[in-house]
Amino acid sequence: MENEKEARTSVYEVGYLMVPTIAEENVGAEVTAFKDGLGEQGVTFISDEYPKMLELAYEMSRSIANKKQKFSYGYFGWVKFECTTDQARVIKDGLDKNEKLIRYLMIKTVRESTMSSKRPYGKQEGSKRRFTPKTQESTPINEEVIDKEIDALVV
Repeated sequence: MENEKEARTSVYEVGYLMVPTIAEENVGAEVTAFKDGLGEQGVTFISDEYPKMLELAYEMSRSIANKKQKFSYGYFGWVKFECTTDQARVIKDGLDKNEKLIRYLMIKTVRESTMSSKRPYGKQEGSKRRFTPKTQESTPINEEVIDKEIDALVV
């Protein structure tokens, strides 16, 4: 029973935000080192996306070498892999200690791609909705009745 539990694998995804202080020409080497660290744990890679420099929605801070640093930009990427629960715990401990990461999120997920296609904003060719107000049958307006009602309200 114990071996059966250890042999069970799950699919995980790690979204990570690397520090922007990495020179752009060195990002590839850092990603390779990051993935090698995962590979050392015996994971089976499924898919990934190379990190891209992004402006963050808010400033984030992280203690690096016992000094608090603040970041407004970072390289965001993700990797999806399959491993055991025990391997995932070791990976999480390694990610916690990785000073090249501002933040990361490790989740259990499914093997299938869950990415949605990007839809363009604004008016699209296929959509030709137009506003058509509903017409109500109107009754003729009697000005004398309206004048009497106004006079009654004013007095």
